[in-house]
Amino acid sequence: MSDKGAGHLAKNTTYLTVASILQKLISFGYFIYIARMLGDINLGKYAFALSFASIFVIFMDFGLGPILTREGAKENKDITKYLGYVLAIKSFLIVGSILAMIIAINWLGSARDFAQYDINLVYLAGVIIILDTLTFSFYSVYRALQKLKYEAIGIMCYQVIIAAVGVYILSSGYQAMGALLAILAGSIFNFFYSLYLVFIKGKYKPKIKIDRKTAFNLLKIAAPFALAGIFFKLNGSVDTVMLKSIAGDRFVGWYNVAFKMTMALTVLPGAFATAFFPAMSYYFKHDKTKLKTIFEKSIVYLTVISLPISVGVILIARPLIITIYTDAFEASIIALQIFMASLFFLFINYPIGNFLNAVNRQTINTINMGAALLLNIVLNIFLIPRLTYIGAAISALVSTVFLVCLGAPWVYKMIKFDFKFLFIRFIKVVLACSVMGLIIYFLKDSVNLLLVIIIAALAYPALILLIKAVTIDEIKALKQSILKKA
Repeated sequence: MSDKGAGHLAKNTTYLTVASILQKLISFGYFIYIARMLGDINLGKYAFALSFASIFVIFMDFGLGPILTREGAKENKDITKYLGYVLAIKSFLIVGSILAMIIAINWLGSARDFAQYDINLVYLAGVIIILDTLTFSFYSVYRALQKLKYEAIGIMCYQVIIAAVGVYILSSGYQAMGALLAILAGSIFNFFYSLYLVFIKGKYKPKIKIDRKTAFNLLKIAAPFALAGIFFKLNGSVDTVMLKSIAGDRFVGWYNVAFKMTMALTVLPGAFATAFFPAMSYYFKHDKTKLKTIFEKSIVYLTVISLPISVGVILIARPLIITIYTDAFEASIIALQIFMASLFFLFINYPIGNFLNAVNRQTINTINMGAALLLNIVLNIFLIPRLTYIGAAISALVSTVFLVCLGAPWVYKMIKFDFKFLFIRFIKVVLACSVMGLIIYFLKDSVNLLLVIIIAALAYPALILLIKAVTIDEIKALKQSILKKA
């Protein structure tokens, strides 16, 4: 890879990574606002509508976005042709998916006696996902051209519009419907902006037609991407849908407060994955020793990041929830603590999953995701009727640990990572977290919460460097190895 090419790729990746991080931060801040404005029951209605509709967006896209990007990147002159193919196939997938969604929500609503208002919320969410899946196709064109700054701009504007419109609508007294209308406003902007990029700025004029043979071939190629997407989406949605159906809106609201706080933190391993995935792919072909080093260090660094967050949040969960979300969400405390117990496994699954994808074992990774999803569903069926939202949180914890246990042996089989090295570093991090935890424990009831967080945030890295869980030289070395091949 030339220096110019590497610099261009790194610059593009930076655009999208920074935009995604900022988008998640704004999104999390906005979610806190709507949770406080809506309360637990209406928040549950809002979260259910989005979760239920998001299941069907998978079938609308069916992995065609990555295929459009991949094929368009091979030969830029073929972008118009493939965009036409994708839009033609998607037109059928969208119609079929929306019909399936309407039938499913009405059947479920009849079986569980949902209010018409709840069903209407799902209809509105359906409009949102139609716009979003088409927008994703248009952005896929610019991903193929490696012009990610335009998507980065769109992502940021999309989230700012949602937050601004949402604050205005909710402050005017609207409830869950108003929160969804704010998302619709952002999706409408994003759709027309991406449409402008493709048809006016890019001057692409695709012919939306396709023959059966071409459609079958494209769907066949896209199937592995679609399957992975289905497992991923279902794993993040099925618990909310089952909670609504079995327990009710209030439990969905409590659960989603804890869930959203946890998912907001995945921006950290996600940024790591964006950085080290190209390096893993490169070293798999050129230097297996460095591939092993990259993997081991990635595990160490994500352990260093995840464990103190887990310990800290578990200890201050009560004042944190009540301060941010008010007493209305006090019940979310236990769910948040359970999610924090799973954070370490959630973080280290990123390098495990990315490693398997980088070394052409994506099928194994997809199978593992499917097995973890199946376990999650079975546990939810058993635990939600007995423990409601706590049962859903426990199911998420167990399935996350299970996913790591499935993936780690495959990684070891390929590179024989140094288990002793990882274990020693893990113990050092646990030691540093224990000292930090004691500091928090003795200060949390007598010192301002923000000051406690600041003290812990300063003490922990000092402890990490003191006991050499990570050294300055190791951080510099990893940064250089990633940037060299990114």
